[in-house]
Formats: sequence, C-alpha cells, structure tokens
Amino acid sequence: MSNAAAIIARIRTIQKSVPQQIASALYIECQIEATESKKRTPVDTGNLRASTMVTDPVIDGDKISCSIVVGGVAAPYAVFVHEDLDAYHEVGQAKFLESTLLESRPYMAERVAKRVKFNK
Repeated sequence: MSNAAAIIARIRTIQKSVPQQIASALYIECQIEATESKKRTPVDTGNLRASTMVTDPVIDGDKISCSIVVGGVAAPYAVFVHEDLDAYHEVGQAKFLESTLLESRPYMAERVAKRVKFNK
C-alpha cells in the first residue's frame, strides 16, 4: 500500500469513528450537566430530583444529540416547579435545568471536543 493510500485509509477510519466519539463525549457532558442541575433542583419529596436522567445519544445524519429529561411519571409537576419564578424553595431554585445549561452553553462545544480522540 502506498503512503497516499495508507493516509486515505487512516482518514476514512477516523471519519467513521468520529460520530460515535462525539456522541460518547456529549453523553458524558450531559451527565455532568444533569448532576449540576440536580444540585439546583428544589426538593420536597425528592422525586423531582430523582427523576432527572440523560437519554442515550442519537446520531441522525450529521446531527448528534442527547437529552436531559426531568419529571415524567415520577414527577409530572416538573415543568410547574421549573417555571414558577415566584415560588420559594428552601432547597433549590426555579429554572434549575435551564440555568445550568445556559451557563455551560458557551463552553459545551469545547468540552465535547476535548473528549474526542482522533488517534484511535
């Protein structure tokens, strides 16, 4: 195999592995964000905080995504607690998930990129 052919083969191998690496890196970063948002989640019974989860990454063409989900059957009131800016909480705050993500937004792409290794 010539040097050019070897380089092309290497680029194709890397190209195939990158989406999965990005998905894995994004999942880890979403886990970190979920953990931080739990610290901000109001606590009454603990169900709301315990309902926080991160979905597996989805690769759809050139889009890669993960979701942080709060509420569901365990805490169907999640949106009301999240959005009520007038409620007093001894523990936690309104906008517990949104505030976490807005603070991380400027740094998220860099954090994900640092986890991707192109030498595999």
